[in-house]
Amino acid sequence: MLERIDLALATRMVGQIGSAQGGADDEPIARAQRVLDGVRRPTPSDASFAAGLLRLRGFVVFDDDAEAVFAGGQGRLSPITQEHRLLRGLQHALRLVRERAAEGRTPDGWFLVELFRAMTHELPRFRNNDLRRGPPWDSLLYLTYPGPEQLPSLLDTFDAARCYRDVPLVWHGLHPVRQGFRLLWRFARIAPFPDFNTIVAWLGMNTWLQAKGFPLLHPDRLDQQLLARLLSGPPPTKVMQFEGRMLSALGEVA
Repeated sequence: MLERIDLALATRMVGQIGSAQGGADDEPIARAQRVLDGVRRPTPSDASFAAGLLRLRGFVVFDDDAEAVFAGGQGRLSPITQEHRLLRGLQHALRLVRERAAEGRTPDGWFLVELFRAMTHELPRFRNNDLRRGPPWDSLLYLTYPGPEQLPSLLDTFDAARCYRDVPLVWHGLHPVRQGFRLLWRFARIAPFPDFNTIVAWLGMNTWLQAKGFPLLHPDRLDQQLLARLLSGPPPTKVMQFEGRMLSALGEVA
């Protein structure tokens, strides 16, 4: 599967080379950056991605709802609803993800705090309430989470230089796509926010993937149950459902 993913990514990048703008005297790095930006660029499916993220938390949000909000309208969702406000926040968060990836920067703990703030900035209950002061509202049964007093130091050390608090020997032996799965797992197990920890962990995984030149990995309607099982177990070395989805995404990116 991983070899097929690498081949699909290489094929997509070759296709982008022909369409990348620039002169013949361009530096190879600059040209390669434009190729990666072509793979990462926003697509009409961004709204579907955001709707899928909210469904991970149990919201009843349809792709059409998100498309209307992303287009600047309201559709079925009134602007005063939580769903409408979260979708607007996720639209902003996606811009931050792509801006960071375009700079070639991988995520760290405090960038994920920034994504949480962007996502929730229109919800009054999260103003000055980003790091939790007790157990997370979206906690999973039978999991023990770090205490609130530990969160700043955990976020300080959640970065690529420290393998996202993973075992370096394991981390460095993994394909970048599988490293993204480990990043998601480890951040969700810290759960630094009062709510929406799995959503931000998914955004963190995608920030990593985008920085490595991959397209967004969209959540699926069955991922709520899959993630509950995944996060309740040991850190994954592979998630075949996600790898198959990444292969499909590489084939669908225009």
